[in-house]
Amino acid sequence: MAQKVNPDSSSERRLKPLRERHRAETLAAIAGAAEEVFARKGLLQARVDEIAARAGVSVGTVYNHFRDRRALLSGLVERRRKELARKLDDDLARSEAEPFDAQLRSFTRTVFEHFESHREFLAILLEADSASLARPSEASMELRKRVDALAERGMRLGALRRDHAALWGTLLFGAVRALLLHELRNPGQIPLAERADIAAGFFLRGAGGA
Repeated sequence: MAQKVNPDSSSERRLKPLRERHRAETLAAIAGAAEEVFARKGLLQARVDEIAARAGVSVGTVYNHFRDRRALLSGLVERRRKELARKLDDDLARSEAEPFDAQLRSFTRTVFEHFESHREFLAILLEADSASLARPSEASMELRKRVDALAERGMRLGALRRDHAALWGTLLFGAVRALLLHELRNPGQIPLAERADIAAGFFLRGAGGA
């Protein structure tokens, strides 16, 4: 006996991917608009109605996804944090067979390119981190975790010494962060293509003359 197909069930299966895609597109539009408004108005002055208007959605749609402005900001930070973490993990996996100096340049280039893609918003977060070094953001901690993994890889490969091993992650993180802050305060002074070479070269060889 043939099994009876429920037409509503079939329609539901077709509609679910459409709803998920629409939700993802809506969230991306809200995130992009929030990033622009937070960057322009500041973390405290940005308003949800302006974010909704820029995203092309109603205020109610924003509140369907985020409880309030603080939740919207937290969601945006989390979105950018996950993007950076995914890019760095991909980079670490892709470059694993390369010499350590090439891995280091590739890693730092990925960081600087991500910063460049979201410059204004990440600039706010970077400045906030600078004002509160005792409580780094989750994005900073994600970056630091992967910097430590890269430093450990460098020691395994013999490119970094084992003495003072605990300092290498701190020093590399500091070099990358210093260049990010320099670019924030002196936009365009150092071309994007050169920043990775500067960070890697300084970390591996220092600033001494030949």
